[in-house]
Amino acid sequence: MSQIESRPRIRTRLTLATTSLVLAVSAAVGGGLLVWTSESTQNQLDQELRLELADLTGPNPPHQGEALSEELGRRMGAQTGGSVYLYAESSSRMIVGSWPRWPNELRMSREAQTVTLPQNREFAVQRSIRILARDLPNGRRLAVGRDITERERLRNSMAWAGGGALAIALLLGVGGGLAVSRSLLGRVERMNETILRILQSGRRERVPTSAPPDEFDALADHFNQLLAENEALIDRMREVTNEVAHDLRTPLAHVRTRIEAALAAGTEVESDLLVDLRHDVDRILETFNALLRIAQIETGRAREEMQPVDLSQIAHDVCELYEPAAEEAGLELIQEIEAGVRVMGHTHLLAQAITNLIENALKYAGQGAVTVSLESTAEGAKLAVRDRGPGIAAADRTRALQRFARLEASRSQPGAGLGLSLVAAVAELHEATLLLEDAAPGLRVVIGLKSRLD
Repeated sequence: MSQIESRPRIRTRLTLATTSLVLAVSAAVGGGLLVWTSESTQNQLDQELRLELADLTGPNPPHQGEALSEELGRRMGAQTGGSVYLYAESSSRMIVGSWPRWPNELRMSREAQTVTLPQNREFAVQRSIRILARDLPNGRRLAVGRDITERERLRNSMAWAGGGALAIALLLGVGGGLAVSRSLLGRVERMNETILRILQSGRRERVPTSAPPDEFDALADHFNQLLAENEALIDRMREVTNEVAHDLRTPLAHVRTRIEAALAAGTEVESDLLVDLRHDVDRILETFNALLRIAQIETGRAREEMQPVDLSQIAHDVCELYEPAAEEAGLELIQEIEAGVRVMGHTHLLAQAITNLIENALKYAGQGAVTVSLESTAEGAKLAVRDRGPGIAAADRTRALQRFARLEASRSQPGAGLGLSLVAAVAELHEATLLLEDAAPGLRVVIGLKSRLD
């Protein structure tokens, strides 16, 4: 209901926005052009009136007294451009003029003014006059003007035409807004229909795109990528579920068998049987604990606990912890750790990652040595753990970082295949690079941390 109701509101807003934009642009352009034309024409006319009045009344006028009256009569006889001349006594009694009387509304001023003469027996129609009037040194009055009636009619016609253009622009704006909103919302609705089909049926469908691509196609591509990632996560979750069930089935079956054997033995239970039973339960708990740690790391919440840490000290402490195990296995644990390497990180998770790498190296080192190295770089620090075992083929290195990955060479070794997965999760949390390299012989795992602290 809310989706259906929201669409008309969006369409209305788009239509109003488009219409308002068209009207605003049309009004600004048309109105501005009309005002500019009117003011420009009026300024030009006022300048002509000032020049003509100065010609008649300047410091050294060519016409004075009766000569001025004769000149005005001559100019009135010519009647060029709708010219108006008024020459009167101080009492406003006309001496020479285009009109029989001096208009009452005409005042003496240095600026031109517009005088409207109503329709009467003297004027067949209402007239608009742009006129400039001055007092003369001899006490008389002189006014020079132009009839702008036709010009005013033209301006009014242009204003009406502008109003008509705005009405047309309004219709075009409404039509264009409806067309644009229908086009845009049509694509949004098609995307929404596709999403609803995916939600309702779970089909592996994608939002359609068009050519050439535009912003909506970019949005559709990003959404399709999100769908692909979600499907990959779901597929991986199913795989993990199957792998968990497969890996836990064997130890659980052993637990059940040994419990049945203990029950069949009567009241006395052999200690070796209990030890084996505890070992199987420990394997199950280790698997679940490793899965929980990886899940917690992947949430990213541990970033809030990051702080400046001494990576050199962390690596050294972990190596010391595993030296007895290495000696017991007849292996040498070599430390090539640069002192004072500090990074921004999570102490416990970095220690856990180094622990997993050393455990894996000791497990597959054969009769060789395990080397733990740490050095500072321009970007941060590089931590590496190397063994001299069989190594991992290049084609299997990506799969080796996945959960429950058990390569053929490791089938005979205990473990759930989560060690390198946890290392990969810790590296991703720290935005570090993780590389599996051929040590020739053996495997070299390199973590490149980029958050160096000097």
